Formats: sequence, structure tokens, C-alpha cells
Amino acid sequence: MVARIIDGVIVYVPFLIISAIITAVVVTNAGYDAETGVVTLESGVFLAALLSALVGGVGMIAYEFLMLRQRGQTFGKMAMGIKVVQVGGTLGPEGLPQDVAAKRAGVLFGPQLIRFNLLLSLIAGIFALVNALWLLWDKPLSQALHDKVAKTIVVKVK
Repeated sequence: MVARIIDGVIVYVPFLIISAIITAVVVTNAGYDAETGVVTLESGVFLAALLSALVGGVGMIAYEFLMLRQRGQTFGKMAMGIKVVQVGGTLGPEGLPQDVAAKRAGVLFGPQLIRFNLLLSLIAGIFALVNALWLLWDKPLSQALHDKVAKTIVVKVK
């Protein structure tokens, strides 16, 4: 859990900055010109939400994929002394195979890509909650759904 918090800060801070830039560029404020009587409506909110969801989702997937592909650990996992390995796999210095890292990152953060709409965001949030809680009742390996799909397990390395 602490590893996810560390990774969340690493990914979320740049996402907030990029999201603010997207919003500043795309969204126009409503206005009224008293001299001409022209009213301009706010626009670009949906586009900004869509772009932010896509950029955020792709960023999260890329971070998880690249880090696990390289050494089987994100920065948070390194700090906590844990590593992702394939079920029945080894604890060598190499990372996960490309397809395994892609499956794990896709299931874990793929729902972030649809967080541009309130209803879709709610669905993605429920999935994320179920995914995280799944390991509490999964026996004997205590895998979350993204681990089950990718056939991986998180192990202690120090």
C-alpha cells in the first residue's frame, strides 16, 4: 500500500501540472461584453476532461509498464523492498516479460482512460476498489485482479 502511495505521488504531481496546462489551453470562460451585449459561453470543459483522462491514463500505464519491464519494480516497490514476479518465476534482476507487464499495467490503470465522465469515472473507481480489495480474500497467493490477469505475484526481496 505504501508503495502505491509513493508511486501515486511520482505519477500524480506531473499529471496535475499537465492537466492544469490542458485546462488552461482548452477551456474558455463564460463572459459578457457590456458594450456590445455579446455573451460567450464556457466551452472546452469536456475536451479538457477527455484529454486529461487520456494523458493521465497513458502516463500511469507507461510508468507501471516501463518500470516493471525494466526490473520488476516501481520506485515505490523499490522503497518498500518488494518486487513483481511471474507466478512460479524467479527473483533475478531482470524485469517482467513485455506481455506480462502490459497486461498488469493495462488492467491496473486502463480504467483511468475512461475517467472523463462522471458515470464512467464511478465505474472505473468501483473497479479500482474491487481490484485493490481482491487480494484480501484471494488465497493462497493474495493476488489482486491485475495480478491474476498477468499471472504475477508481489514478493518481498529484502
